[in-house]
Amino acid sequence: MNIHLVVVAAFATYPKGALITNADLIEQVLASENRKCVVRISATPQQGG
Repeated sequence: MNIHLVVVAAFATYPKGALITNADLIEQVLASENRKCVVRISATPQQGG
């Protein structure tokens, strides 16, 4: 299971509803003041067709 972020309040270049999936970026966002602009979701990797 992976953790992703969904933007609930626009910040920087991310509009409301954007999905953030990059692990390094997730860490940066959660460590910043923008953490209040996102919610965490759990996601499972999709496999094939």
